Amino acid sequence: MNFTLADQSIQYTFKAEKYDKGQMQRSLQNVKLDSSPESLVKVGQAISKLQGDELATLTLVQKHNLTLA
Repeated sequence: MNFTLADQSIQYTFKAEKYDKGQMQRSLQNVKLDSSPESLVKVGQAISKLQGDELATLTLVQKHNLTLA
């Protein structure tokens, strides 16, 4: 049996006093399966800069298929 990466998304958490409880999360779906960690960080930093807040954490969510062969 083998796992095959099928789909992934990224969840960014931003910090600023303007957000309820000081944090806001934003998720992006359909992240390319071969995306590098550096590119995911750059996207988060760009969004953070546009929003005027601080990038706190990134969480990569992956879905795998299991082949029963």
